[in-house]
Amino acid sequence: MGIGGIVSDKPRARIFLFGAPRVETISGARVEISSKKGIALLATLASADRLERSRAWLQQILWGSRGQKQAQSSLRRELSNLRSVFAKAGLEILRSDQRTVGLEQYGLYIDILDERLNFSHRQFCEGLDLASEDEFEEWLREMREYYETAEYERRFTGPTSGAIPESPSLPAQIGIARVAFAQEDSAVRSLSTMIGGMLSETLAKMRWLPVASMGPTAVSTEPPSRYRLETVILNAEPAASVNFSLLEMPDRIVRWTGTRLIDFADLQSLHSELARVANCVATSFDICEQRHFTVSKDRSTPGLGDRNWRIRFHINQFTEESFERARTLIEEAKEQCPENGEILMLQANLELWQHWIERSDESTSSQLAPLIRAAMRADPADARGPLFYGILDTWHRRSASALTHLNRACELDPSFAQAFVHLGAAHYLSGKPEAAIDPLEHALFLAPLDPKRFFAQGELGTAYWMLGRYEECLAIAHNIQATHPGYVLAHVLETASYAAMGLYDDARRARAKMLDAKPHLYRSMLAWIPFIDRDWARKMRDGVEFDARSPRNLHIVQNS
Repeated sequence: MGIGGIVSDKPRARIFLFGAPRVETISGARVEISSKKGIALLATLASADRLERSRAWLQQILWGSRGQKQAQSSLRRELSNLRSVFAKAGLEILRSDQRTVGLEQYGLYIDILDERLNFSHRQFCEGLDLASEDEFEEWLREMREYYETAEYERRFTGPTSGAIPESPSLPAQIGIARVAFAQEDSAVRSLSTMIGGMLSETLAKMRWLPVASMGPTAVSTEPPSRYRLETVILNAEPAASVNFSLLEMPDRIVRWTGTRLIDFADLQSLHSELARVANCVATSFDICEQRHFTVSKDRSTPGLGDRNWRIRFHINQFTEESFERARTLIEEAKEQCPENGEILMLQANLELWQHWIERSDESTSSQLAPLIRAAMRADPADARGPLFYGILDTWHRRSASALTHLNRACELDPSFAQAFVHLGAAHYLSGKPEAAIDPLEHALFLAPLDPKRFFAQGELGTAYWMLGRYEECLAIAHNIQATHPGYVLAHVLETASYAAMGLYDDARRARAKMLDAKPHLYRSMLAWIPFIDRDWARKMRDGVEFDARSPRNLHIVQNS
Protein backbone atom coordinates (compact mmCIF):
# COMPACT_ATOMS: atom_id res chain seq x y z
CA MET A 1 0.00 0.00 0.00
CA GLY A 2 1.16 3.54 -0.75
CA ILE A 3 0.10 6.84 0.72
CA GLY A 4 -3.47 7.48 -0.44
CA GLY A 5 -3.66 4.77 -3.09
CA ILE A 6 -2.66 1.36 -4.45
CA VAL A 7 0.81 0.16 -5.34
CA SER A 8 0.43 -3.29 -6.87
CA ASP A 9 3.34 -5.71 -6.64
CA LYS A 10 1.96 -7.57 -9.70
CA PRO A 11 0.85 -4.76 -12.02
CA ARG A 12 -0.33 -4.91 -15.61
CA ALA A 13 0.79 -1.32 -16.18
CA ARG A 14 3.21 1.14 -14.61
CA ILE A 15 2.74 4.91 -14.35
CA PHE A 16 5.84 6.98 -13.64
CA LEU A 17 5.42 10.63 -12.59
CA PHE A 18 8.91 11.34 -11.22
CA GLY A 19 11.14 12.51 -14.02
CA ALA A 20 9.53 12.69 -17.46
CA PRO A 21 6.02 11.21 -17.04
CA ARG A 22 5.42 7.96 -18.91
CA VAL A 23 3.32 4.78 -18.99
CA GLU A 24 4.72 1.28 -19.53
CA THR A 25 3.13 -2.14 -19.95
CA ILE A 26 4.19 -5.02 -17.70
CA SER A 27 6.66 -6.08 -20.41
CA GLY A 28 8.36 -2.67 -20.26
CA ALA A 29 6.97 -1.44 -23.58
CA ARG A 30 6.35 2.29 -23.53
CA VAL A 31 2.80 3.51 -24.21
CA GLU A 32 3.19 6.58 -26.41
CA ILE A 33 0.94 9.49 -25.38
CA SER A 34 1.58 12.38 -27.75
CA SER A 35 -0.85 14.90 -26.23
CA LYS A 36 0.43 17.14 -23.41
CA LYS A 37 -3.13 17.46 -22.13
CA GLY A 38 -3.41 13.66 -22.11
CA ILE A 39 -0.26 13.36 -19.99
CA ALA A 40 -1.47 16.13 -17.68
CA LEU A 41 -4.85 14.41 -17.32
CA LEU A 42 -3.15 11.15 -16.41
CA ALA A 43 -0.92 12.91 -13.86
CA THR A 44 -3.88 14.55 -12.12
CA LEU A 45 -5.68 11.20 -11.85
CA ALA A 46 -2.68 9.20 -10.67
CA SER A 47 -1.95 11.72 -7.91
CA ALA A 48 -5.55 11.96 -6.64
CA ASP A 49 -7.06 10.39 -3.56
CA ARG A 50 -8.76 7.15 -4.72
CA LEU A 51 -7.21 7.85 -8.17
CA GLU A 52 -10.21 9.87 -9.35
CA ARG A 53 -11.24 13.46 -10.00
CA SER A 54 -14.54 15.11 -10.78
CA ARG A 55 -15.15 16.10 -14.39
CA ALA A 56 -15.77 19.69 -13.27
CA TRP A 57 -12.38 19.84 -11.52
CA LEU A 58 -10.54 18.44 -14.55
CA GLN A 59 -12.28 20.88 -16.89
CA GLN A 60 -11.35 23.81 -14.66
CA ILE A 61 -7.71 22.76 -14.18
CA LEU A 62 -6.92 21.62 -17.73
CA TRP A 63 -9.24 23.78 -19.83
CA GLY A 64 -10.02 26.71 -17.55
CA SER A 65 -9.12 29.18 -20.28
CA ARG A 66 -12.03 27.93 -22.41
CA GLY A 67 -15.78 28.16 -22.07
CA GLN A 68 -17.66 25.46 -20.19
CA LYS A 69 -19.04 23.65 -23.25
CA GLN A 70 -15.69 23.67 -25.00
CA ALA A 71 -13.98 22.38 -21.85
CA GLN A 72 -16.52 19.55 -21.56
CA SER A 73 -15.98 18.62 -25.20
CA SER A 74 -12.20 18.77 -24.83
CA LEU A 75 -12.27 16.45 -21.83
CA ARG A 76 -14.43 13.91 -23.68
CA ARG A 77 -12.09 14.02 -26.68
CA GLU A 78 -8.96 13.59 -24.53
CA LEU A 79 -10.50 10.62 -22.70
CA SER A 80 -11.43 9.01 -26.01
CA ASN A 81 -7.88 9.48 -27.31
CA LEU A 82 -6.37 7.99 -24.13
CA ARG A 83 -8.69 4.98 -24.25
CA SER A 84 -7.67 4.38 -27.86
CA VAL A 85 -3.96 4.59 -26.98
CA PHE A 86 -4.37 2.26 -24.00
CA ALA A 87 -6.51 -0.21 -25.98
CA LYS A 88 -3.72 -0.60 -28.57
CA ALA A 89 -1.41 -1.54 -25.69
CA GLY A 90 -3.98 -4.00 -24.31
CA LEU A 91 -4.76 -1.88 -21.27
CA GLU A 92 -8.11 -0.98 -19.74
CA ILE A 93 -7.14 1.34 -16.91
CA LEU A 94 -9.49 4.32 -17.37
CA ARG A 95 -12.93 4.49 -15.78
CA SER A 96 -15.53 7.25 -15.90
CA ASP A 97 -19.13 8.11 -15.26
CA GLN A 98 -21.23 11.27 -15.58
CA ARG A 99 -19.49 12.98 -12.64
CA THR A 100 -16.02 11.50 -12.27
CA VAL A 101 -13.02 10.19 -14.18
CA GLY A 102 -10.51 7.81 -12.62
CA LEU A 103 -7.96 5.02 -12.94
CA GLU A 104 -8.63 1.42 -12.03
CA GLN A 105 -7.21 0.91 -8.57
CA TYR A 106 -5.99 -2.64 -9.08
CA GLY A 107 -3.18 -3.86 -11.29
CA LEU A 108 -1.41 -0.49 -11.45
CA TYR A 109 2.03 0.50 -10.23
CA ILE A 110 2.29 4.26 -9.60
CA ASP A 111 5.71 5.47 -8.54
CA ILE A 112 4.54 8.36 -6.34
CA LEU A 113 2.72 5.82 -4.15
CA ASP A 114 5.79 3.63 -3.68
CA GLU A 115 7.25 4.35 -0.25
CA ARG A 116 10.42 2.44 -1.15
CA LEU A 117 11.34 4.90 -3.88
CA ASN A 118 14.06 7.54 -3.50
CA PHE A 119 12.93 10.36 -5.77
CA SER A 120 15.30 13.07 -4.54
CA HIS A 121 17.05 13.30 -7.91
CA ARG A 122 13.89 13.63 -10.00
CA GLN A 123 11.23 16.32 -10.31
CA PHE A 124 7.52 15.57 -10.31
CA CYS A 125 6.33 15.56 -13.98
CA GLU A 126 9.64 16.91 -15.24
CA GLY A 127 9.31 18.95 -18.45
CA LEU A 128 5.50 19.07 -18.34
CA ASP A 129 3.79 22.44 -18.59
CA LEU A 130 0.60 23.95 -19.98
CA ALA A 131 1.54 27.60 -20.32
CA SER A 132 -1.97 28.72 -21.24
CA GLU A 133 -3.59 27.09 -18.18
CA ASP A 134 -2.74 29.05 -15.04
CA GLU A 135 -4.65 26.77 -12.70
CA PHE A 136 -2.82 23.67 -13.92
CA GLU A 137 0.51 25.48 -13.59
CA GLU A 138 -0.37 26.45 -10.01
CA TRP A 139 -1.40 22.85 -9.20
CA LEU A 140 1.83 21.53 -10.76
CA ARG A 141 3.96 24.00 -8.79
CA GLU A 142 2.28 22.99 -5.52
CA MET A 143 2.75 19.28 -6.26
CA ARG A 144 6.43 19.77 -7.01
CA GLU A 145 6.93 21.77 -3.83
CA TYR A 146 5.10 19.13 -1.83
CA TYR A 147 7.25 16.24 -3.08
CA GLU A 148 10.46 18.22 -2.70
CA THR A 149 9.53 19.00 0.93
CA ALA A 150 8.38 15.44 1.64
CA GLU A 151 11.64 13.95 0.32
CA TYR A 152 13.75 16.48 2.18
CA GLU A 153 12.04 15.69 5.45
CA ARG A 154 12.26 11.94 4.85
CA ARG A 155 15.97 12.05 4.07
CA PHE A 156 17.29 14.72 6.42
CA THR A 157 15.05 14.63 9.46
CA GLY A 158 14.60 10.87 9.58
CA PRO A 159 11.56 8.85 10.57
CA THR A 160 11.93 9.62 14.27
CA SER A 161 12.89 13.28 14.06
CA GLY A 162 9.37 14.60 14.53
CA ALA A 163 9.48 16.91 11.48
CA ILE A 164 6.07 15.62 10.41
CA PRO A 165 5.11 12.99 13.00
CA GLU A 166 2.91 10.35 11.42
CA SER A 167 1.01 9.47 14.60
CA PRO A 168 1.70 12.34 16.98
CA SER A 169 1.33 11.30 20.59
CA LEU A 170 1.23 14.88 21.86
CA PRO A 171 -2.11 16.72 21.68
CA ALA A 172 -2.49 19.17 18.79
CA GLN A 173 -2.36 22.34 20.84
CA ILE A 174 0.01 25.21 21.63
CA GLY A 175 1.59 25.35 25.05
CA ILE A 176 2.58 28.88 26.04
CA ALA A 177 5.83 28.89 28.00
CA ARG A 178 6.58 31.54 30.58
CA VAL A 179 8.37 34.55 29.11
CA ALA A 180 12.14 34.33 29.59
CA PHE A 181 14.72 37.11 29.55
CA ALA A 182 18.36 37.36 28.55
CA GLN A 183 19.30 39.65 31.42
CA GLU A 184 17.26 39.70 34.58
CA ASP A 185 16.30 42.88 36.41
CA SER A 186 13.12 44.22 37.97
CA ALA A 187 12.07 46.11 34.82
CA VAL A 188 12.45 43.04 32.61
CA ARG A 189 10.57 40.82 35.09
CA SER A 190 7.69 43.28 35.03
CA LEU A 191 7.67 43.32 31.22
CA SER A 192 7.75 39.51 31.03
CA THR A 193 4.68 39.21 33.23
CA MET A 194 2.78 41.78 31.18
CA ILE A 195 3.70 40.40 27.77
CA GLY A 196 2.97 36.80 28.82
CA GLY A 197 -0.51 37.68 30.01
CA MET A 198 -1.35 39.83 26.99
CA LEU A 199 -0.09 37.21 24.54
CA SER A 200 -2.14 34.45 26.16
CA GLU A 201 -5.23 36.66 26.06
CA THR A 202 -4.70 37.56 22.39
CA LEU A 203 -4.24 33.93 21.31
CA ALA A 204 -7.29 32.82 23.29
CA LYS A 205 -9.49 35.14 21.22
CA MET A 206 -8.94 32.88 18.22
CA ARG A 207 -11.62 30.40 19.18
CA TRP A 208 -10.51 27.72 16.70
CA LEU A 209 -6.93 27.71 18.03
CA PRO A 210 -6.27 25.19 20.85
CA VAL A 211 -4.08 26.97 23.42
CA ALA A 212 -2.83 25.56 26.73
CA SER A 213 -1.25 28.20 28.92
CA MET A 214 1.11 27.41 31.76
CA GLY A 215 0.08 28.35 35.26
CA PRO A 216 1.06 31.70 36.77
CA THR A 217 3.62 30.38 39.24
CA ALA A 218 7.18 29.20 38.71
CA VAL A 219 6.31 25.68 39.87
CA SER A 220 3.36 25.30 37.49
CA THR A 221 3.52 22.21 35.30
CA GLU A 222 3.65 22.81 31.56
CA PRO A 223 0.81 20.96 29.79
CA PRO A 224 1.94 18.39 27.19
CA SER A 225 1.50 19.98 23.74
CA ARG A 226 2.63 19.30 20.19
CA TYR A 227 3.73 22.94 19.88
CA ARG A 228 5.42 25.31 22.31
CA LEU A 229 5.46 29.09 22.03
CA GLU A 230 8.57 30.55 23.61
CA THR A 231 9.15 34.25 24.21
CA VAL A 232 12.49 35.77 25.17
CA ILE A 233 13.00 39.46 26.04
CA LEU A 234 16.46 40.22 24.69
CA ASN A 235 16.75 43.75 26.09
CA ALA A 236 14.43 46.29 27.65
CA GLU A 237 15.74 49.74 26.75
CA PRO A 238 14.98 52.02 25.04
CA ALA A 239 12.42 49.66 23.52
CA ALA A 240 12.22 45.93 24.12
CA SER A 241 13.66 43.55 21.56
CA VAL A 242 11.56 40.41 21.90
CA ASN A 243 11.97 37.06 20.13
CA PHE A 244 9.01 34.73 19.60
CA SER A 245 9.40 31.11 18.43
CA LEU A 246 6.85 28.39 17.70
CA LEU A 247 8.51 24.99 18.20
CA GLU A 248 7.20 21.54 17.32
CA MET A 249 7.84 19.13 20.14
CA PRO A 250 9.45 16.98 21.32
CA ASP A 251 12.42 17.75 19.04
CA ARG A 252 12.02 21.55 19.14
CA ILE A 253 11.75 21.97 15.37
CA VAL A 254 11.30 25.68 14.64
CA ARG A 255 8.08 26.24 12.71
CA TRP A 256 8.16 30.05 12.95
CA THR A 257 10.34 32.64 14.63
CA GLY A 258 10.52 36.41 14.62
CA THR A 259 12.08 39.23 16.61
CA ARG A 260 10.14 42.46 17.09
CA LEU A 261 11.11 45.81 18.57
CA ILE A 262 8.26 46.69 20.94
CA ASP A 263 7.64 50.01 22.65
CA PHE A 264 5.86 49.02 25.86
CA ALA A 265 5.01 52.67 26.58
CA ASP A 266 2.81 52.79 23.48
CA LEU A 267 -0.10 50.50 24.35
CA GLN A 268 -1.70 50.72 20.90
CA SER A 269 1.57 49.67 19.23
CA LEU A 270 2.05 46.92 21.83
CA HIS A 271 -1.40 45.45 21.15
CA SER A 272 -0.80 45.59 17.38
CA GLU A 273 2.57 43.85 17.66
CA LEU A 274 1.17 41.05 19.82
CA ALA A 275 -1.79 40.65 17.47
CA ARG A 276 0.69 40.24 14.61
CA VAL A 277 2.64 37.62 16.56
CA ALA A 278 -0.59 35.77 17.35
CA ASN A 279 -1.56 35.75 13.68
CA CYS A 280 1.85 34.36 12.65
CA VAL A 281 1.66 31.67 15.34
CA ALA A 282 -1.89 30.67 14.34
CA THR A 283 -1.09 30.58 10.61
CA SER A 284 2.03 28.46 11.18
CA PHE A 285 0.10 26.08 13.47
CA ASP A 286 -2.74 25.76 10.95
CA ILE A 287 -0.38 24.99 8.06
CA CYS A 288 1.53 22.39 10.12
CA GLU A 289 -1.62 20.60 11.24
CA GLN A 290 -2.96 20.45 7.70
CA ARG A 291 0.38 19.01 6.57
CA HIS A 292 0.16 16.39 9.31
CA PHE A 293 -3.07 15.27 7.71
CA THR A 294 -1.74 15.23 4.13
CA VAL A 295 1.31 13.06 4.91
CA SER A 296 -0.31 10.77 7.46
CA LYS A 297 -0.92 7.18 6.33
CA ASP A 298 -3.68 6.85 8.93
CA ARG A 299 -6.96 6.70 7.02
CA SER A 300 -9.08 5.56 9.96
CA THR A 301 -12.15 7.47 11.04
CA PRO A 302 -10.85 10.68 12.67
CA GLY A 303 -11.97 12.11 15.99
CA LEU A 304 -13.74 15.43 16.10
CA GLY A 305 -10.54 17.44 16.61
CA ASP A 306 -8.60 15.71 13.81
CA ARG A 307 -11.61 15.99 11.52
CA ASN A 308 -11.54 19.78 11.91
CA TRP A 309 -8.05 19.95 10.39
CA ARG A 310 -9.07 17.68 7.54
CA ILE A 311 -12.05 19.94 6.85
CA ARG A 312 -9.83 23.05 6.89
CA PHE A 313 -7.40 21.36 4.52
CA HIS A 314 -10.11 20.44 2.00
CA ILE A 315 -11.69 23.92 2.13
CA ASN A 316 -8.30 25.48 1.41
CA GLN A 317 -7.79 23.32 -1.71
CA PHE A 318 -10.50 25.39 -3.37
CA THR A 319 -11.77 22.77 -5.82
CA GLU A 320 -15.23 21.32 -6.30
CA GLU A 321 -13.93 17.88 -5.37
CA SER A 322 -12.32 19.10 -2.14
CA PHE A 323 -15.41 21.11 -1.20
CA GLU A 324 -17.53 17.96 -1.51
CA ARG A 325 -15.08 16.07 0.68
CA ALA A 326 -15.26 18.85 3.28
CA ARG A 327 -19.08 18.66 3.24
CA THR A 328 -18.96 14.91 3.87
CA LEU A 329 -16.63 15.39 6.84
CA ILE A 330 -18.83 18.18 8.22
CA GLU A 331 -21.95 16.00 8.05
CA GLU A 332 -20.08 13.17 9.81
CA ALA A 333 -18.99 15.59 12.54
CA LYS A 334 -22.51 16.98 12.98
CA GLU A 335 -23.80 13.45 13.56
CA GLN A 336 -21.41 13.25 16.52
CA CYS A 337 -22.03 16.77 17.83
CA PRO A 338 -24.74 18.72 15.96
CA GLU A 339 -24.33 21.93 17.98
CA ASN A 340 -20.53 22.11 17.86
CA GLY A 341 -19.62 25.75 17.24
CA GLU A 342 -16.39 24.99 15.36
CA ILE A 343 -18.12 22.66 12.91
CA LEU A 344 -20.87 25.22 12.28
CA MET A 345 -18.23 27.91 11.65
CA LEU A 346 -16.40 25.65 9.20
CA GLN A 347 -19.66 24.86 7.42
CA ALA A 348 -20.55 28.56 7.13
CA ASN A 349 -17.05 29.31 5.84
CA LEU A 350 -17.29 26.57 3.21
CA GLU A 351 -20.70 27.67 1.96
CA LEU A 352 -19.65 31.32 1.79
CA TRP A 353 -16.71 30.38 -0.44
CA GLN A 354 -19.00 28.23 -2.59
CA HIS A 355 -21.43 31.11 -3.10
CA TRP A 356 -18.54 33.49 -3.85
CA ILE A 357 -17.14 31.14 -6.51
CA GLU A 358 -20.57 30.71 -8.08
CA ARG A 359 -21.33 34.47 -7.87
CA SER A 360 -24.70 33.62 -6.31
CA ASP A 361 -27.50 36.18 -6.51
CA GLU A 362 -29.02 37.75 -3.40
CA SER A 363 -31.96 35.37 -3.08
CA THR A 364 -29.64 32.34 -3.23
CA SER A 365 -26.95 33.62 -0.85
CA SER A 366 -29.65 34.75 1.63
CA GLN A 367 -30.17 31.09 2.43
CA LEU A 368 -26.87 31.19 4.33
CA ALA A 369 -28.24 33.51 7.03
CA PRO A 370 -29.78 30.79 9.28
CA LEU A 371 -26.54 28.77 9.21
CA ILE A 372 -24.46 31.81 10.17
CA ARG A 373 -26.87 32.75 12.95
CA ALA A 374 -26.68 29.19 14.31
CA ALA A 375 -22.88 29.41 14.34
CA MET A 376 -23.02 32.76 16.15
CA ARG A 377 -25.38 31.35 18.79
CA ALA A 378 -23.14 28.33 19.29
CA ASP A 379 -20.16 30.56 20.14
CA PRO A 380 -20.94 34.28 20.58
CA ALA A 381 -17.25 35.01 21.34
CA ASP A 382 -16.04 33.71 17.96
CA ALA A 383 -15.14 36.58 15.62
CA ARG A 384 -15.90 34.46 12.56
CA GLY A 385 -19.64 34.67 13.16
CA PRO A 386 -19.97 38.45 12.78
CA LEU A 387 -17.37 38.32 9.99
CA PHE A 388 -19.51 35.90 7.98
CA TYR A 389 -22.64 37.95 8.61
CA GLY A 390 -20.80 41.13 7.64
CA ILE A 391 -19.69 39.51 4.38
CA LEU A 392 -23.27 38.49 3.64
CA ASP A 393 -24.49 42.03 4.38
CA THR A 394 -21.79 43.42 2.07
CA TRP A 395 -22.90 41.16 -0.77
CA HIS A 396 -26.48 42.38 -0.26
CA ARG A 397 -25.38 46.05 -0.15
CA ARG A 398 -26.50 46.53 3.46
CA SER A 399 -23.63 48.84 4.26
CA ALA A 400 -24.53 49.99 7.79
CA SER A 401 -25.26 46.47 9.03
CA ALA A 402 -22.10 45.14 7.37
CA LEU A 403 -19.91 47.73 9.10
CA THR A 404 -21.51 46.96 12.48
CA HIS A 405 -20.84 43.24 12.18
CA LEU A 406 -17.31 43.66 10.79
CA ASN A 407 -16.30 46.12 13.49
CA ARG A 408 -17.60 43.62 16.03
CA ALA A 409 -15.43 40.89 14.49
CA CYS A 410 -12.35 43.14 14.75
CA GLU A 411 -13.14 43.84 18.41
CA LEU A 412 -13.61 40.16 19.28
CA ASP A 413 -10.30 39.16 17.71
CA PRO A 414 -7.77 41.97 17.08
CA SER A 415 -5.43 39.52 15.28
CA PHE A 416 -8.11 38.44 12.77
CA ALA A 417 -6.74 39.88 9.52
CA GLN A 418 -9.72 38.69 7.44
CA ALA A 419 -12.06 40.83 9.52
CA PHE A 420 -9.99 43.95 8.80
CA VAL A 421 -9.82 43.05 5.10
CA HIS A 422 -13.59 42.85 4.80
CA LEU A 423 -14.06 45.95 6.95
CA GLY A 424 -11.90 47.87 4.48
CA ALA A 425 -13.79 46.37 1.56
CA ALA A 426 -17.14 47.37 3.08
CA HIS A 427 -15.89 50.96 3.27
CA TYR A 428 -14.81 51.24 -0.35
CA LEU A 429 -17.88 49.37 -1.60
CA SER A 430 -20.02 51.99 0.14
CA GLY A 431 -18.15 54.72 -1.74
CA LYS A 432 -15.63 55.64 0.98
CA PRO A 433 -12.25 54.37 -0.26
CA GLU A 434 -10.33 56.76 2.01
CA ALA A 435 -11.82 54.97 5.05
CA ALA A 436 -10.73 51.61 3.63
CA ILE A 437 -6.98 52.29 3.63
CA ASP A 438 -6.23 51.96 7.37
CA PRO A 439 -8.01 48.61 7.99
CA LEU A 440 -6.61 47.11 4.77
CA GLU A 441 -3.04 48.19 5.53
CA HIS A 442 -3.48 46.91 9.10
CA ALA A 443 -4.66 43.53 7.77
CA LEU A 444 -1.49 43.23 5.68
CA PHE A 445 0.60 44.17 8.72
CA LEU A 446 -1.12 41.51 10.83
CA ALA A 447 -0.78 38.61 8.40
CA PRO A 448 2.61 38.42 6.65
CA LEU A 449 2.29 34.61 6.34
CA ASP A 450 -1.32 34.44 5.09
CA PRO A 451 -1.56 32.16 2.00
CA LYS A 452 -4.43 34.37 0.76
CA ARG A 453 -2.53 37.62 1.27
CA PHE A 454 -3.03 38.45 -2.41
CA PHE A 455 -6.76 38.91 -1.73
CA ALA A 456 -6.10 41.64 0.86
CA GLN A 457 -3.64 43.26 -1.54
CA GLY A 458 -6.28 43.30 -4.27
CA GLU A 459 -8.77 45.02 -1.97
CA LEU A 460 -6.18 47.67 -1.08
CA GLY A 461 -5.35 48.10 -4.76
CA THR A 462 -9.02 48.71 -5.53
CA ALA A 463 -9.22 51.44 -2.87
CA TYR A 464 -6.06 53.05 -4.26
CA TRP A 465 -7.55 52.99 -7.78
CA MET A 466 -10.77 54.62 -6.57
CA LEU A 467 -8.69 57.38 -4.94
CA GLY A 468 -6.65 57.94 -8.09
CA ARG A 469 -3.46 56.62 -6.49
CA TYR A 470 -2.56 54.75 -9.66
CA GLU A 471 1.16 54.18 -9.10
CA GLU A 472 0.46 52.52 -5.75
CA CYS A 473 -2.30 50.50 -7.36
CA LEU A 474 0.08 49.34 -10.10
CA ALA A 475 2.70 48.28 -7.57
CA ILE A 476 0.12 46.09 -5.82
CA ALA A 477 -1.16 44.63 -9.10
CA HIS A 478 2.36 43.63 -10.11
CA ASN A 479 3.05 42.08 -6.70
CA ILE A 480 -0.09 39.94 -6.97
CA GLN A 481 0.76 38.83 -10.51
CA ALA A 482 4.19 37.65 -9.37
CA THR A 483 2.58 34.98 -7.17
CA HIS A 484 -0.97 34.63 -8.54
CA PRO A 485 -0.89 35.40 -12.28
CA GLY A 486 -4.42 34.11 -12.76
CA TYR A 487 -6.06 36.58 -10.32
CA VAL A 488 -8.30 38.59 -12.65
CA LEU A 489 -8.71 41.65 -10.39
CA ALA A 490 -4.95 42.31 -10.51
CA HIS A 491 -5.08 42.46 -14.33
CA VAL A 492 -8.13 44.72 -14.25
CA LEU A 493 -6.46 47.13 -11.82
CA GLU A 494 -3.26 47.17 -13.89
CA THR A 495 -5.09 47.90 -17.15
CA ALA A 496 -7.44 50.52 -15.67
CA SER A 497 -4.56 52.31 -13.89
CA TYR A 498 -2.41 52.52 -17.01
CA ALA A 499 -5.41 53.79 -19.01
CA ALA A 500 -6.24 56.44 -16.38
CA MET A 501 -2.62 57.61 -16.46
CA GLY A 502 -2.79 57.94 -20.24
CA LEU A 503 -0.26 55.11 -20.80
CA TYR A 504 -2.38 53.43 -23.44
CA ASP A 505 0.30 51.15 -24.92
CA ASP A 506 1.00 49.75 -21.45
CA ALA A 507 -2.74 49.41 -20.88
CA ARG A 508 -3.16 47.45 -24.12
CA ARG A 509 -0.35 45.08 -23.18
CA ALA A 510 -1.84 44.58 -19.73
CA ARG A 511 -5.27 43.89 -21.20
CA ALA A 512 -3.87 41.47 -23.78
CA LYS A 513 -2.16 39.54 -20.99
CA MET A 514 -5.44 39.34 -19.09
CA LEU A 515 -7.49 38.27 -22.10
CA ASP A 516 -4.93 35.63 -23.00
CA ALA A 517 -5.16 34.12 -19.52
CA LYS A 518 -8.85 34.65 -18.68
CA PRO A 519 -10.77 35.83 -21.76
CA HIS A 520 -13.77 38.02 -20.85
CA LEU A 521 -13.99 36.68 -17.30
CA TYR A 522 -13.48 40.22 -16.02
CA ARG A 523 -16.97 41.30 -17.13
CA SER A 524 -18.81 38.79 -14.95
CA MET A 525 -16.46 39.58 -12.07
CA LEU A 526 -17.05 43.32 -12.30
CA ALA A 527 -20.80 42.85 -12.65
CA TRP A 528 -20.84 40.92 -9.37
CA ILE A 529 -18.74 43.29 -7.21
CA PRO A 530 -21.34 44.72 -4.78
CA PHE A 531 -20.63 48.47 -5.05
CA ILE A 532 -23.42 50.52 -3.48
CA ASP A 533 -22.96 52.97 -6.34
CA ARG A 534 -22.84 50.60 -9.32
CA ASP A 535 -21.30 53.34 -11.41
CA TRP A 536 -17.94 52.31 -9.91
CA ALA A 537 -18.13 48.92 -11.64
CA ARG A 538 -18.88 50.72 -14.92
CA LYS A 539 -15.88 53.01 -14.41
CA MET A 540 -13.66 50.02 -13.78
CA ARG A 541 -14.98 48.26 -16.88
CA ASP A 542 -14.45 51.43 -18.91
CA GLY A 543 -10.87 51.46 -17.68
CA VAL A 544 -10.35 48.04 -19.26
CA GLU A 545 -12.31 48.80 -22.44
CA PHE A 546 -10.73 52.24 -22.80
CA ASP A 547 -10.39 52.09 -26.61
CA ALA A 548 -14.13 52.59 -26.97
CA ARG A 549 -14.38 55.35 -24.36
CA SER A 550 -13.54 58.99 -24.23
CA PRO A 551 -10.84 60.01 -21.70
CA ARG A 552 -13.38 61.60 -19.39
CA ASN A 553 -14.84 58.15 -18.63
CA LEU A 554 -11.57 56.65 -17.41
CA HIS A 555 -11.80 57.88 -13.79
CA ILE A 556 -8.75 60.13 -14.08
CA VAL A 557 -8.02 61.75 -10.73
CA GLN A 558 -5.23 64.25 -10.29
CA ASN A 559 -3.00 63.30 -7.37
CA SER A 560 -2.15 66.12 -5.03
